[in-house]
Amino acid sequence: MNSRQKKQAEALAALSAADRARLERLAALAEVTPEHLWPEVWQYGFDDVEESVQADLDADADIAAGRTISNEEVMAQARRILEAHVKPKRKTG
Repeated sequence: MNSRQKKQAEALAALSAADRARLERLAALAEVTPEHLWPEVWQYGFDDVEESVQADLDADADIAAGRTISNEEVMAQARRILEAHVKPKRKTG
């Protein structure tokens, strides 16, 4: 175990009961184990990871409800925008 992993493990062991419960709730939402999620929480903090997990859940709900645009449609729109606004390079020579 390297020093970074050791520090992470020590910090996980030292969590308060409230923070341990918060980690467990967050891991359940993310459908992973608390130990799997801990390195991300340790690096970025609870608030950022909670925001990220909620964004993933919201995105999954949007996909399930059909509130998304296909990649093919996005790419077609991008091509139309480029064709309308980008002038081709003039050939020199």
